[in-house]
Amino acid sequence: MENVFEKVKGFFKGITELMFAFLTIGILVQVLFGAPVFGMDVVGNVVALIESLGSSGFVGLLAVVALVFLLNRKE
Repeated sequence: MENVFEKVKGFFKGITELMFAFLTIGILVQVLFGAPVFGMDVVGNVVALIESLGSSGFVGLLAVVALVFLLNRKE
């Protein structure tokens, strides 16, 4: 059973790393060329996410702290 959990955990960790790689590439391409990537405004979406967390006050701050904790967690 532990082996199954480790495989599932590894799968989601890999997916997360892949999505962050795509996010980074999307931001770089949009900054360099100034056009949306594949029809998506990546920079605008990131800015909107940060604005929505910022306007949430203390709850937004807690959400950011929780995300940073989850992403920086070591195994």
